[in-house]
Amino acid sequence: MMSISRLNKIVEETPDTKSFLFDFEPISFAPGQFVNVTANVSENLRVRRAYSIASSPLETEFQLTVKRMVDGKLSTFLCDKASVGDVFDIRGPYGLFTLNERAAHVVFIAAGSGIVPFRSMWRYIVQESLDMQVTLLYASKSQNYIIYRNELLNLPGPRFNVVHTLTRNDDPEWMGYSRRIDSAMLLEVVRKFDGKYFYVCGPPVMCNCVAAYLQDFGVERARIKTEKYD
Repeated sequence: MMSISRLNKIVEETPDTKSFLFDFEPISFAPGQFVNVTANVSENLRVRRAYSIASSPLETEFQLTVKRMVDGKLSTFLCDKASVGDVFDIRGPYGLFTLNERAAHVVFIAAGSGIVPFRSMWRYIVQESLDMQVTLLYASKSQNYIIYRNELLNLPGPRFNVVHTLTRNDDPEWMGYSRRIDSAMLLEVVRKFDGKYFYVCGPPVMCNCVAAYLQDFGVERARIKTEKYD
């Protein structure tokens, strides 16, 4: 458990997503876990929400990345009103959506802000020089809405294979996928499913559909982890 008192830095990731870096006392957490954030969003309203940790447990900065959600009281407050120096109550870590460090090949499948826990994982993989292949399939609305876009471009190959799909593509020169993640895309990107471990994070419908596709392809449920973002 921890309590973090001060917001140190705010970084704009996309038009509707920001990262928040906090003072914190070093704690143990596994890549992929989340914390509960509590804040006074108005004079008479105190709200608590769960957010995945975006930083690696090996780093000296503690980072959360938050997408402004429609009717999201805390996400709207954070993205529109939070300032450096503000005080927040942060408790955790929690969750079982964690990296299997012994896996030879992991497949990360994300939509929108579902990319956040994977940042903690891929940074940890690089920092620890884990002997692991990583395939990342990431759905965003358009290129302007790709969270951590520059960092994804610089992930070291050939260990990392990053594939994007844009669901509302507005660039006529875009040569990649331009649709939601479906079974045909999974077949093309993953190809061989044996022995790989799958992590799926994003809206509940996406998570449920992808998990069903994977099981249709013969992936045991024990090799599929999902984290649903409402």
